[in-house]
Amino acid sequence: MKVAKPIKDRTILKEVLDVYPTNSRNQLLLLYCLNTGLRISDVLTAKVGESVLGKRELTEQKTGKRKVIALPDKLIQRIRIYVQQERLEMDDWLFRANNEPIHHIKRSRADKIIRYAGDMVGITLSAHSLRKTFGYWAYQNGTNLEYLMLIFNHASAQTTLRYIGIEQENIDEFYKSVDIGL
Repeated sequence: MKVAKPIKDRTILKEVLDVYPTNSRNQLLLLYCLNTGLRISDVLTAKVGESVLGKRELTEQKTGKRKVIALPDKLIQRIRIYVQQERLEMDDWLFRANNEPIHHIKRSRADKIIRYAGDMVGITLSAHSLRKTFGYWAYQNGTNLEYLMLIFNHASAQTTLRYIGIEQENIDEFYKSVDIGL
């Protein structure tokens, strides 16, 4: 079994998102994963109403912990466009199954959607990769490591850094960038 790795290249990240130009549900699934850092089991249970309003309250399926997620504005805008295009109701599943709209897509289907996007751009991609990608880019953009520890339910900073793919090369780049002016 391969270890899930974050996507560290913005060009590849954009290519992954461009795999589904005409399938707004699949594209939104990728965006939702990348913008929330939720486990796929928690992504799939999103309802239209809570997503359109921009705040999700959930009990994580893996840990049983309560979590409140404020969705980013850009993601909310994409959700609203999708909901309007698909004529979804507030109590519908956001990622509903094509053949059974009263159900959300199954995890196996979500895994295939994500894996296919990776295959199309030549990388190994999984739902867990998208979760780690969220953490990697949040960290690269200056998010406090303690917030990421809370989001991922990690007890140590070292675990979180390893989880989001911060490696020696990243630490080397940091050292090279430090200039104390002497």
